[in-house]
Amino acid sequence: MGWFAFALALMVLAYGWWRVWRSWIRPCRELEQILGEMNAARTPRTFLIGGSARVRGLALALEQLALREGALRAQVQEGEFGVQAIVGALADGLVVADGDRRIRLMNDAFRQMFGIDSRLTNGTLLETVRDAAVERLLGEALTRGEMGRSTITLQRPAGSEHYLEVVAEPIKDEPGTVSGAVILFRDITERRRTETMRRDFVANVSHELRTPLSILRGYLETLLENPKQPPAELLRIFEIMERHSNRLNLLVDDVLTLARLEGPGVALDLTTVRPAAFLRGIMHDWERKFAGKNLQAELDVSDNLPLLRADEGRLQEVIYNLLDNAVKFSPPEGRIRVSATRNDDRISLSVSDNGAGIPTRDLPRIFERFYRADKARHRELGGTGLGLSIVKHIAQLHGGSVEAESELGRGTTVRVYLPVAVTQS
Repeated sequence: MGWFAFALALMVLAYGWWRVWRSWIRPCRELEQILGEMNAARTPRTFLIGGSARVRGLALALEQLALREGALRAQVQEGEFGVQAIVGALADGLVVADGDRRIRLMNDAFRQMFGIDSRLTNGTLLETVRDAAVERLLGEALTRGEMGRSTITLQRPAGSEHYLEVVAEPIKDEPGTVSGAVILFRDITERRRTETMRRDFVANVSHELRTPLSILRGYLETLLENPKQPPAELLRIFEIMERHSNRLNLLVDDVLTLARLEGPGVALDLTTVRPAAFLRGIMHDWERKFAGKNLQAELDVSDNLPLLRADEGRLQEVIYNLLDNAVKFSPPEGRIRVSATRNDDRISLSVSDNGAGIPTRDLPRIFERFYRADKARHRELGGTGLGLSIVKHIAQLHGGSVEAESELGRGTTVRVYLPVAVTQS
């Protein structure tokens, strides 16, 4: 009887233990496994577990929590992707700094501007940029809560300067407290250069106009004060006035031409041009000018050259400007050579002379507006200083380029490269 009671008690204990294991211990271990998966940011295999109704309810609650967390994570990732896409697409450098002036976000444009390693993420703005003006701008935005603007200069390794416009906009919470700032860096180097070129252009035009106008006014005053000049003196005065009025006309024409070439919407009247026939016609037109200085002019061009797709009038203007310079700067009985050759998919049109040449230091700048290597001689010969700039712009409008080579005492060669026509007839 005692053994029976003992066995019965063991059976009751075993059954009780089995019920506890089934209802609580095993479900709790499954819950621990589910929580471990969730803590590791992994989705549990299942939320269906056994056990009591309360434990199963906890598992279902965890499932709902996991679903909400997944939805929130997806929203956050979508938002982060949108922010990164917008910030990354900006051509301007952008930085977000917190109230401690530490960088919380920067885009690739900012990294490239300042040569910042992609691994650097949370340094202060001053440590990253190393510019007191930017640090001062950020400080004012954080303390005053107002937008600030400044311009800084970056020195590049090659020695060139880059100008950045910096704008700092404070980030304000709902109560109005400043928690950080957004700093935008915009490269305004090209705008600065354009403004400088515009100012130089106006100054140069004013200077070029002032000289002939002053001479014309001086002689007009002379004639008004003493109209009874000897015939020989009157002839000399009129010849000088005519020469300077012609110079004014040339300058105005060149300025208007350059303005049209640089203006928006300039159109080219493109036609098919045969280089050989085109250059022979120009050489024929210039025979009298060549003869005026006893110049030997030669043409080197093959009839087998491919066709050009170009505005013949503009292209004629290019060769005329180059020949005009060659004639001016060639000595009497000098030599001028015009040639056309093929270089892969381009045609090279060149004009060479054996004049005084251009110093090496001046050669890179001869295509700038009003730039003259020998200013005194250039004015004496009547040039406006815009011819080569016009040549460069016309070549660029055709998708081509220009280059020059020169040697002092041996002459100058200017080459214009133009693309070959796509279709040949």
